[in-house]
Amino acid sequence: MNLDLPWLALGSFASGIGSLYLLAQLRAHWDKPGARWFVATIVTQTVWCFAYGAALLVFDPTVRLALEMVTWLGIIWIGFCFLSFALGYTGRTNVLESWWYRAVAALPLAGTALVVTNPLHTAVWQGFRVVPAAGGAGAEYAVLPAGLLTIIVAMLFVSFGTLLVFDTVVSYGPLYRREALAVGLSPIPPGAAVLLWAGGVGPVPAVNLTTLLFLPHVVLDLYAFVRSDMFEFHPATRRAGERAAIHDIATPVAIVDKQGRVVNLNPAAEEMFAVDKHEALTEPLNGFLAGDTIETDGGGSRVSTETGGRRREYKVRQTALRDESGTQLGYTIVFQDITDEIRRERRLEVLNRFLRHNVRNESVVIQARAELLASELDGEQADHAATIERSVTRLVESGEKARTLAEAGTGDAAPEPVVLADLAAEVVAAAREEHGGEVAVEIPDDLRLTTQSALLEILLANLVENALQHVPDAAVTVSAAVDGDDVVLTVSDNGPGVPEHELGVLERGRETDLNHGSGIGLWLVRWTATTLEGDLDFDTSDGTTATVRLPRERTAAEAA
Repeated sequence: MNLDLPWLALGSFASGIGSLYLLAQLRAHWDKPGARWFVATIVTQTVWCFAYGAALLVFDPTVRLALEMVTWLGIIWIGFCFLSFALGYTGRTNVLESWWYRAVAALPLAGTALVVTNPLHTAVWQGFRVVPAAGGAGAEYAVLPAGLLTIIVAMLFVSFGTLLVFDTVVSYGPLYRREALAVGLSPIPPGAAVLLWAGGVGPVPAVNLTTLLFLPHVVLDLYAFVRSDMFEFHPATRRAGERAAIHDIATPVAIVDKQGRVVNLNPAAEEMFAVDKHEALTEPLNGFLAGDTIETDGGGSRVSTETGGRRREYKVRQTALRDESGTQLGYTIVFQDITDEIRRERRLEVLNRFLRHNVRNESVVIQARAELLASELDGEQADHAATIERSVTRLVESGEKARTLAEAGTGDAAPEPVVLADLAAEVVAAAREEHGGEVAVEIPDDLRLTTQSALLEILLANLVENALQHVPDAAVTVSAAVDGDDVVLTVSDNGPGVPEHELGVLERGRETDLNHGSGIGLWLVRWTATTLEGDLDFDTSDGTTATVRLPRERTAAEAA
């Protein structure tokens, strides 16, 4: 044995030590997609480096041949292990666990059998002899076609694995670029060295420079782990999510990893969050919500978003995202728009209160007067009958408004062009006939907007009616003007103003037994304005001024 360590042996041992360090870094990632096959790749590489480093120090033909066989086994198995890692890392575990891929394992097994039994049949190489080379024990022999085929198959495995990893660069943009580039480039130096050695090309054909070129391979892999967190944020999460075909559904869907970071958004989710998918990648999903938080524990919750001043409510359903082997990679989060459902729930709350409170009180009045009529058939019968008639009239009117409320805001009617001055004139004429009073209309004749005319009529009618009913001899003005892309509609009167407690109920969006309005007209105004995607505001500093800002052009999609 040569006591002077040749430089190539030192390089081989250095590559082996670097590989051992890389293995140490892998301990925390054993359960990540592709990690076990990557460990197998590095273990094969480590054994290869130390075996070949030792081989360069041994001139005994028998021992030198045994160590050369270990080198060949490294060539055979490192390609299969690397390809298996690439399949798992990129989320193609369906291929990795298929029967036909398991059958592919017969190729390295056959290569192993040929190498181990080569002294019996010399089908892989022949003419083996130990020669001094590069300061160590080199080996000269002729690689036969079976041996070349074994090497080519191994290098094809490496090439396919490299292409799969590079595919993440092309397909996923910047998301996995650094780690994919590092891992994809790392096999190139040692792979090129294997091919040059097999072809007898190089300054010293009797030695194999592959183990020396494992040094840049280890450096690139360490970069992927230490600097780019290759197994902390991997493409298997995204690929598993893509298999769910989330792009084909209209429901907003987000794919996040186990830490709640965005891995993918379908087009509906991009629209929901008003963000481009590529800008959202790797960002926490909770950062796009209006102050709410999604706990990535598989549970359900309600969240809201605010886009363009419009607030929408969503019910969240989470499903654990797993690959075919059962490894949890993240979560699929589905957002169900329940804005209209919540509005209906709140309408029902008010209707329930109204029926229990107002209708009940009116019924008590009717009952009391009816009892009086039964006991007093003369005298004030006419007054009692008139009282009954007035109460029944109020009850009927309340019932009509309740029915209108139940039907308002469904969004079924398609938007259509509306001449606002004409609509206002019809509403004012009907209000004057029923309630009297003076109403001035100050709306340009050419002011048009595209909206749901029936809902707009309910909105305007209730604003005018509220002013005429509650303010005797009121001076009411209905005006409108264009402000950018909106139409600003105003109904003002010179009365004492809407009570603060009534406006407070509207602001809270719900009623209670102790805090509720005296009627249902303002609720109709609030909900029709909301359904028309408008903003409602009351100013009671000088009389009452109700201002409704409506979009001038409302599409059918917005009304749906």
